[in-house]
Amino acid sequence: MQEKNSIELIEYELTTFIRRAVYLDNSENKIGNLERSAYLLLRQLDEFGPARVKELAEAFKLDISTLSRQAAALENKKLISRSSDPSDGRVSLFDITPRGKRMLQTDKQMRLERYHSMLKKWSSEEKELFGKLLMRMNDAFID
Repeated sequence: MQEKNSIELIEYELTTFIRRAVYLDNSENKIGNLERSAYLLLRQLDEFGPARVKELAEAFKLDISTLSRQAAALENKKLISRSSDPSDGRVSLFDITPRGKRMLQTDKQMRLERYHSMLKKWSSEEKELFGKLLMRMNDAFID
């Protein structure tokens, strides 16, 4: 396959993939109870620990105001908590709460089960390669 055709195929398939993933997140077949933005924010805090709003906004390539609204909604639901940054008391740190961890684990398990089902006909090698290629693609968005 020529490079132009390969790039066109990647562009089309990636666009379609994103559209279908967004559709599933907004449909009656939605996985779990957390909205996608909440799920991602909780995953970030669970994996990397407490973070400032600015750090979170940079990680997700969002405006600070957008991330602040998302964090406030999760704070109101007691899924994350806010504390003062020990290195600078004027700055807040957000962290996942025990309740947030429980909800995240429940939703994460449901998502993993869906992906296991979707990929059940794939070989272990195909799943490993796809995971590595997705990581490279995500890195390319940042570079």
